Amino acid sequence: MHLKTSRLVLRNFTDADLDIFWKYRNDPEVAKYQGWKIPYPREKAKAFIDLIKNAGAPRVGEWIQYAVALKDTNEIIGDLGCHVKKADSRQAVIGFTISSPHWRKGYATEIIPALLRYLFVDLKMHRVAADCDVENTASYRTLEKLGFRREAHFIESFLINGAYTSEYHYGMLQREWFEIYGER
Repeated sequence: MHLKTSRLVLRNFTDADLDIFWKYRNDPEVAKYQGWKIPYPREKAKAFIDLIKNAGAPRVGEWIQYAVALKDTNEIIGDLGCHVKKADSRQAVIGFTISSPHWRKGYATEIIPALLRYLFVDLKMHRVAADCDVENTASYRTLEKLGFRREAHFIESFLINGAYTSEYHYGMLQREWFEIYGER
């Protein structure tokens, strides 16, 4: 994977990303709405990177994570995940994490369209979905700004650190992508 925008690169993880990845996985503000627990052990971060660093295109039934890196320095600032549904290989789910020092700089709204273009144009996905905690205002505003449609509000549906939280679910169809972004 290697997609570029004006400021960012979406690429595979490398061994050199370990310390930054481990650090933001342990940031309470970043982990607040995520499914992992902190402290997030360094060994777990290393095993995760070892598992996914040579991954190629998304595969049916599996989650894959790609590193989001600054184009000028190649330093990672977050990651984007993608899961192609096993029941329907033309539907995918995405998720994103940006490290807190890089919040409010427009990075998510810059890199997510690159992944969406890849999914809708190159892989010919029919539908891409995303979800987020209802209290994660920055995430749901990002999804809405990108043209995702809020399709559901699930009450106390996701268990995080022993407590159930509520979620918004979003979707975008391939035809909607083309209407919004005008690419074929």
